[in-house]
Amino acid sequence: MAHLQTLQLHQFRNIQQAELHFSPGLNLLIGDNAAGKTSVIEALWLLASGRSFRSHKPQQLIQFEQNQLIVFCEINQHEQTHKLGLQRDAQGITLKLNGEKQPSQSVFARHLPIQLLTPESHRLLEEGPKARRQFLDWGCFYHHPEFMPSWRQFNRALKQRNSSLKDTGSKQHACIWNQPMIEAATTINQIRQAYLNDITPFVYDFCQRLMPELHTQPEFQFYPGWPANKANFSDALNDSLCRDAQLGYTQYGCHRADIKIKINKQEPLVGLSRGQQKLFVCALLLAQARFLAQKTQDSVIMLIDDLPAELDLTHRINLLALLDELKIQHLVTTTALDLIPHLHPAKAFKIDQGVIKPLTITNNLNI
Repeated sequence: MAHLQTLQLHQFRNIQQAELHFSPGLNLLIGDNAAGKTSVIEALWLLASGRSFRSHKPQQLIQFEQNQLIVFCEINQHEQTHKLGLQRDAQGITLKLNGEKQPSQSVFARHLPIQLLTPESHRLLEEGPKARRQFLDWGCFYHHPEFMPSWRQFNRALKQRNSSLKDTGSKQHACIWNQPMIEAATTINQIRQAYLNDITPFVYDFCQRLMPELHTQPEFQFYPGWPANKANFSDALNDSLCRDAQLGYTQYGCHRADIKIKINKQEPLVGLSRGQQKLFVCALLLAQARFLAQKTQDSVIMLIDDLPAELDLTHRINLLALLDELKIQHLVTTTALDLIPHLHPAKAFKIDQGVIKPLTITNNLNI
């Protein structure tokens, strides 16, 4: 099982310097809006993924008028403590695991199986396929070692094919890249479909536990990234070559994959309230967490920004009870302590204008 022990921040957004020591269960980050509480979970997300969930501009993460940021954590995983450090400056990112430089963010991701729930998480249901692909690929990454090499092969070939398509009269050269794309896509497609099948029963279970008012199970259909009327990916590539050349990019492939979701024969945005949409996304994440624990004996770390948003007290209690039952370490931000029911010993931190201090609390269901 994995859990964070400490986190140190240096010149990260409005936090000049901070050190936090976590509980293996519930950890509360309490503060007013813009106090800096979301920055704490953003820093952890940066460690695990190499990117922010709030900004596409890395320079914005560095404190104003400073030239670098540092994020460091200690995590206990399978009874071993690992030290992960990230430094970002104008030259880019430097990663160190146990004091040794790392060439890839994926090494950190292996040690930090983090999931994120924010007030914007319902976008997984309402926006384009990218968010749903990322959800699916999170699990493929942790359960199938061959997934990442295949994904890299596909993207390299896709980039070369698109480059060829942009050059007038280079259709023949573009076709050279079809075969490596097809080989990689076969593996990726099989892994994605298998993973979706694996977690679907767990999604059913958590939907029932979080939303017992739903009387039908959600339906999932995997779309591989090319039309169903094409016998295979090879046919899709060949048949679309002329149109691809006109557009200057490849229309079909794993980079266009999606999950089609129906609840009560309707799109989730139609059939569910905003609160239910958030709970449905919770069910998806918990399904991934339960499956990871069963197959790898590891556990996710759940980051929840503004838990009270869209959820009433009853649903907050149910969700936190499930996280506790699953032995998932979770960091929860809120504007007020009395909005979060804490059933078991928890740690809390008060954040005010970037200054973080431990807060003593008593165990209370807060009903």
